[in-house]
Amino acid sequence: MSHHRLLVVDDNRDLAQGVALILRKLSDHIAVAYSAEEALELIEQRPVDVVLSDIKMPGREGTSLLDCVHERWPDTRVILFTGYGSIESSVDAMKRGAFDYLTKPFDNDELLVVTRRALKEIEDEEEIARLRAELRGTYGFHGIYSRDRRMLPLFDAIRRVAPTNTTVLICGESGTGKELIARAIHAESQRSGAPFVAFNAAAVPETLAEAELFGCKKGAYTGADRDRKGLFLEAHGGTLLMDEVSSMPAGLQGKLLRALQEREVLPLGSGSSVRIDVRVIAATNVDPRRLVREEKLRRDLYYRLSVMRINVPPLRELVENIPLLANLFLERLVPEGQPSKSLSPRALRLLISHDWPGNVRELQNVIERAALIARTNEIGPGDIVIEDDDLDWRPEGEESLAYEEAKRQAIERFQRRYVEQLMEQADGNVSAAARKAGMTRAALHRILKRLGLTSEDAALGDDENLGLPSLASDRPAQS
Repeated sequence: MSHHRLLVVDDNRDLAQGVALILRKLSDHIAVAYSAEEALELIEQRPVDVVLSDIKMPGREGTSLLDCVHERWPDTRVILFTGYGSIESSVDAMKRGAFDYLTKPFDNDELLVVTRRALKEIEDEEEIARLRAELRGTYGFHGIYSRDRRMLPLFDAIRRVAPTNTTVLICGESGTGKELIARAIHAESQRSGAPFVAFNAAAVPETLAEAELFGCKKGAYTGADRDRKGLFLEAHGGTLLMDEVSSMPAGLQGKLLRALQEREVLPLGSGSSVRIDVRVIAATNVDPRRLVREEKLRRDLYYRLSVMRINVPPLRELVENIPLLANLFLERLVPEGQPSKSLSPRALRLLISHDWPGNVRELQNVIERAALIARTNEIGPGDIVIEDDDLDWRPEGEESLAYEEAKRQAIERFQRRYVEQLMEQADGNVSAAARKAGMTRAALHRILKRLGLTSEDAALGDDENLGLPSLASDRPAQS
């Protein structure tokens, strides 16, 4: 039963009372007026959500009432009905802002269907307004939105580290919003009025990366037709985000380490260094200690970057955030002035059941695709297209292996993927990983050995935490 107020307007008292009686199935808050003037007096005293009015009435007609309501109470829906229906009057009523138009005599079901649609539209707008309020308040933090208490340590970490000039290492899977977190740190810091500059080491060729970061003099290399400041100098006084820092070649990692230690950069082709005042934040989608073990990240640079470390949980561990983020993305997709779209309960259940290997970025893409596919304003499960990123069961090479061999290969690939993710989540700590998996430490060691992921590969994280503080972890916040 709806809590919304409805007003029936008709000079035929019997008809007005009959319509009001039918609408009792939808709401307990129904008023009746027998003229447009009386209707306006009632609305002045207490606004209503839906007006159902006859067009042909003595004095002011229903279309005049529509114009007045539309001007003074633009959120009120107006449904018009008349015994003199025509295509022309129907088109005119819709052009003037009527929600819908019924021709008398209409049956009870038709009246209820149209009124339900009006109430549903109002409820959808109220839900969007509620979500906006939540996003601006409790769940919003510099563009990071969450309903899950497990994000509270992350918000606290941002607030604690932002006022300092300490370098920060943000760790999390691709698509979890690491750049948003870096921007939040910048926004909360005293450097917020200065530039925030982002550099993706994986997107810049090795031959250009040094000039991109440190600058160069004209003629320093082929194609250097002018002096370039470099990103460190562009970010002077502000913050520089070094995304996918492990993708930098070893030589450049050494020069980055020197820049961080000496607070100066040497542009290519220049004989003198330039002092810099930059707060550096690094990000990686791979466990940095694994990168150190694999010699993809210099150990001394790792120590320098991870003075403070923030771990970003994946979306699959923040299930409460999925409906919130999905509705947020959907809201952003609908142009102003156009009808809003909503997700059906079954569509939401489908989204919640997915494990989101691509995290928030994948969810955003799925919602954008669904909004394009959906033929109505309600997105159903058939509109949700999720690419199957699960482990492919098919054996590599021959397509027609015997069943047992195909099963063995599929199980091995599953185990490898599961254990690799498990060890990353446990920061390489075998004991912690075993507890998380519900098995003994010895059993996990046997699986690691069988898969070629020996305990030596995990030794750095097993008994050693490198003495580095971690400001935000996977663990739920304590209530």
